[in-house]
Amino acid sequence: MEKNAKKACFEPDIVVLYCQNCLAKDEKITKDKNKTLGFKANFLMMPCSSKVEASHVLKILADGIDGVQVVGCKTDQCRFLVGSSMADKRMEHAGKLLDDIHMGGARLGMDRGENLSSKELIGIARERAEAVKPLGPNPMKGLKDR
Repeated sequence: MEKNAKKACFEPDIVVLYCQNCLAKDEKITKDKNKTLGFKANFLMMPCSSKVEASHVLKILADGIDGVQVVGCKTDQCRFLVGSSMADKRMEHAGKLLDDIHMGGARLGMDRGENLSSKELIGIARERAEAVKPLGPNPMKGLKDR
């Protein structure tokens, strides 16, 4: 019963790694933008989603973050041709590893978009938070401090 109560008040910590080219031209994500209801989000811009490696997202989870969402360009819009496809495969692989250890592959996600607003990015983060909530807090949370 206590475990269900913990999940009910659980506010996931989500990291959103997004390609600089999928954000609308004059859009900026500021600290004020990540104050959301029901979850915490940190937004980190990358030059291309292809820079994401499975080891990177697993390290983020090892540090106690509850979920990671990667946002790349649409497949036919990637300036590096296959960047978002590479990121998609890496995220899928990392998700399978998490499923294998019963940590939940749903802690990771990949999305694509173009000309996204900060509001849309927050919506994508919210979707990942909702996918993570049933899993509960990251079992690695707090282990780093030991």
